[in-house]
Amino acid sequence: MPGETEQYPQTDQRERIWFFPDKFWHATKGMPSYEVDQLMEEVERYAAAKDVEALRKYPFVFVGDPYIHRDDQAA
Repeated sequence: MPGETEQYPQTDQRERIWFFPDKFWHATKGMPSYEVDQLMEEVERYAAAKDVEALRKYPFVFVGDPYIHRDDQAA
């Protein structure tokens, strides 16, 4: 069967980009809509460029695996 033999490219788990909408809406609460739009465009540009260092500054974006604690990664 073709589905069983297909190979998918390995994704580097350390650089996956996660976006958390609930944190985004919390961070932008009370912001004018044009500022929210500009912020979202900025985040999208960084994500498209895979600029993970720039994305790390946003509290609603996580680079890596958000379900692994930092202490677990060090081990």
